Order: sequence, then structure tokens, then C-alpha cells
Amino acid sequence: MIGTSRPAHYHVLVDEIDFSPDDLQNLIHSLSYVYQRSTTAISIVAPICYAHLAAYQMGQFIKFEDLSDTSSGQKTVTSSGIIPVPDLPKLHDNVKGSMFFC
Repeated sequence: MIGTSRPAHYHVLVDEIDFSPDDLQNLIHSLSYVYQRSTTAISIVAPICYAHLAAYQMGQFIKFEDLSDTSSGQKTVTSSGIIPVPDLPKLHDNVKGSMFFC
């Protein structure tokens, strides 16, 4: 979190809110201060950092190397040729409606 900020270039794919360029720049600037792991501004907006965290955690959860039926490390494949993916853990009712990140 320490160091100089990196420039970022954002592309607007769909603008349903009709932001002006100045409004969009203000939003991006504001979102760089709301990352919970940092007390200062970050170089990439917080929702992108949270998406990276969620993707990393899911990558840790789903390990295709652990899906083997023999000690040789061959993956288990169904008759349709698809590798089965384990079910995601169930969320507790207290946290189903909120965002949380470890």
C-alpha cells in the first residue's frame, strides 16, 4: 500500500446514468478511498480490488488437482467429459445480505 499511485485507464462500456467525464473522474477518485484494508488512497478502485480478492479466494477453494481418484494425479472425469466442481460452502443467514471479505 506504500508507494506512488499507478495511472489507470477506464473504459465506459454502458453509461446508463449519463455521467459527465468530470462526474466519472470524481466517482473514481472517491472510490479509491473506500478500500477497507488501507487508510490512504489506492491506485485501483476498491470494487476491483474486492473482485480480485473474491477471485483469489475462489481459486483457493476450487482445487482441480485435488479431484483425483488415483494417486497418479489423474483427474476424475464424468462420462460427458466434464470435470466435476465441488459445491460452494453455504453462507450463514446473518451474512447472506451483506458484502464481506477476509
